[in-house]
Order: sequence, then C-alpha cells, then structure tokens
Amino acid sequence: MDPVREEIHGYLPELVEFRRELHRHPELSMQEFETTKRLARKLSDMGACFRYLEPAGLTGEIRGAKEGKGKTILIRADIDALPVEEKTGLPFASEEPGKMHACGHDMHMTMLLGAIRYLQAHRDAFSGTVRFLYQPAEEISQGAEMVIRQGVMEGVDHAVGMHISPYLACGKISALPGECWAACDRFIIRVRGKRSHGAMPHTGHDALLCAAAVVMNLQQIVSRETEPGQAAVVTVGSLHAGSAYNIVAGEAVLEGTCRTYSGALHAALPGKIRRIAEHTAESFGCAAEVEFHVYSEPLYNDPEITKKGLQSAARVVGEENAVIGEPQMIAEDFSYYAALVPSVFFNTGARVKEDDKVRPLHSDEILFDEGAIETGASVFARTVLDLLHEE
Repeated sequence: MDPVREEIHGYLPELVEFRRELHRHPELSMQEFETTKRLARKLSDMGACFRYLEPAGLTGEIRGAKEGKGKTILIRADIDALPVEEKTGLPFASEEPGKMHACGHDMHMTMLLGAIRYLQAHRDAFSGTVRFLYQPAEEISQGAEMVIRQGVMEGVDHAVGMHISPYLACGKISALPGECWAACDRFIIRVRGKRSHGAMPHTGHDALLCAAAVVMNLQQIVSRETEPGQAAVVTVGSLHAGSAYNIVAGEAVLEGTCRTYSGALHAALPGKIRRIAEHTAESFGCAAEVEFHVYSEPLYNDPEITKKGLQSAARVVGEENAVIGEPQMIAEDFSYYAALVPSVFFNTGARVKEDDKVRPLHSDEILFDEGAIETGASVFARTVLDLLHEE
C-alpha cells in the first residue's frame, strides 16, 4: 500500500465522524458561516495556518521545510450545500430543513482535510508550498471568481481538485485530459403578449402559446445549428404563464440552461437564444426579452498535468483503478482556476456497493461510500507531493 494512503487510512474513523457532522449541518451558498467555523477549528487543532475569506470559506498554506523554493500547488474543496429536503433516512441526515449536501461537498471538505493533515505532518518531505482552499458558493457558480479576487491564485503554479461520483465504483478515480466538464449558463426569457377572454383569443396575443413555440424552436440550436461532432444541451426547465383557465395569458416566463464543451459555441449561444426567442415572439404578435447569465466556462484539464495526476493516483489505487474518464455535461467553477494555471480535476468513485440504484448528484436520496474519503485524501496528497518533487 502506498505509504501516504496507509497513514491516511489511520485517520479514516475521525474523518468519517467529521464528514457526518458536516452532513448534519449543511449551509447554502454565501451562508457557509458555521461550516467555515467547523473547518477553522479542525485546522487550528492540527496547527495549520489559514485566513478567512469573504463572506465565507478560508485558505491557508503549508510550506515545505526542505531547501529550495519549489512550486506552489493549490488544492481546493467546495463547501456549500443545496436547497434540497433530504430523504436518505441516514442516522446522520441533515438537521437543517430544506438543506442537504446532495452534491457531496461534505465529502470534498473531508477529503481535503485528510490531505492537509498528512501534508502538515510531513512538511520536511518537500520543498515548495501547498495552498489549500475551502471555497464557498460553488453551487451558484460565484465562489471561484470571488476568491480569485481575494488573491488565492497569486503565485500558484498548478491547481488540483476533485468531485465525488456516485456512478464510479468506490476505490476508482478518473480524469479526462482536455475539456472534461461543460460550460454552464442560465437564461430567462420573458414573453409579453396581450390578455383577452379565453372565448375570444383573436382579440389578444397569447403569451403562453408563444412561449411553447419558443421552447420547441430552441431545440433547433442543437439539432440544426450545432455541428454533429460537438456536444451541446439547451434545456428549458420551467415555464410559468397564465392566471386563469379562461384567460389568454398576457405574459410567460421561461428559465433554462445551456451546456457545451466548445468555447466558440459557448460564446455564440446567447446570440442564438436571443434571435430565436425574439423572432418567434414577433411571429406571434408578442415581444421577448432575454436575460443571460454566464455561470462557468468549460473545465479544461491540462493534458500533461492530468497524465501526471493519473500516475500519482495509480500509486494510491493501482493502475487498473486510475482511468481516463468521460466528458460530463455538468459544470464546475473549478474551471476558473484551470483557466489560469495548468490543472487537473479528478472524479472520485463513491458508489455504494450494496445499493442497486444509482442516484444522481443533487438527488434527495443520494448516498456515498465513505471509503471514498480515504481515496480522495490520499490522491490529493500524493498528487501534490509528486508535482512538488518534480524539481
């Protein structure tokens, strides 16, 4: 067994206990105040130096004691939860109504803590600096940019991150060179028509009917305006219109998301959505206003750093369990760090062996195998050490 993993295995009972404490007390984006305090207490207990971020989260450094300047490697975990009512039935289920760590950020925080503990205890084994980051507000794609403005990327050479996966067996880890996670945007379309009596629709302009046409026409972006070899998704997730069964709706509001790995297509999507919405509305005698929010860019794994990261992971889990991953249409604001420095972002397997039903991320019933904490913490620490030892 890799000596890093062997030592971290000894921390596992304590790490699992802390993960369950975090799981019982989830906090939403921009509200992670108690979570930050819990992390600060743990870091203080192990003698780690850190500073608080605004409005929540923290960052700190572990400086190697060996001679030489060395590199600076950032390792990051996200800390926010989701507005989900938990239905797992776990004995340590969320005690906060309407809030749940349904994306595994409690696992991420704990994995990073295990790596920090190991690296703090072995400062004499490396030169260079390990900068750790507990980032708020990942779920609303605002945290990365916010902490970058607070200086967390100054002097950083490489960044390492990971996300728990309910689809990958516990003990496995994957990473994909190149674009691996999608860009994510949100759009809001407000259709304005003219109300009329439901028995006399010819005297109004039906915003509901127009909105339905907009939903259908948006699908041609993928089917007819996107190169077949490129991946893209345009999803309208909500449509609200009308006030009564016998009134032609005067207003409708659509909200949706679009995803792609292509930077060029990502830049073109707002114009495509706006054109289709506005022209469709005009054909119905209505008007459309489009509001567009860019949440994150495509996440790019540097091929060379990813190759080295998988070699490090193989030392921990074995070559057969450190594999090339598959592209995913979900998004991650780790992309903002990866856009600044060569980086690697792992998927860490956490599928529960006894569970015959794979539940997706953000599910109110999602379960994770806590053995993944050992895997993630060990791969974090081993990857950092190997990158620092290159010099």
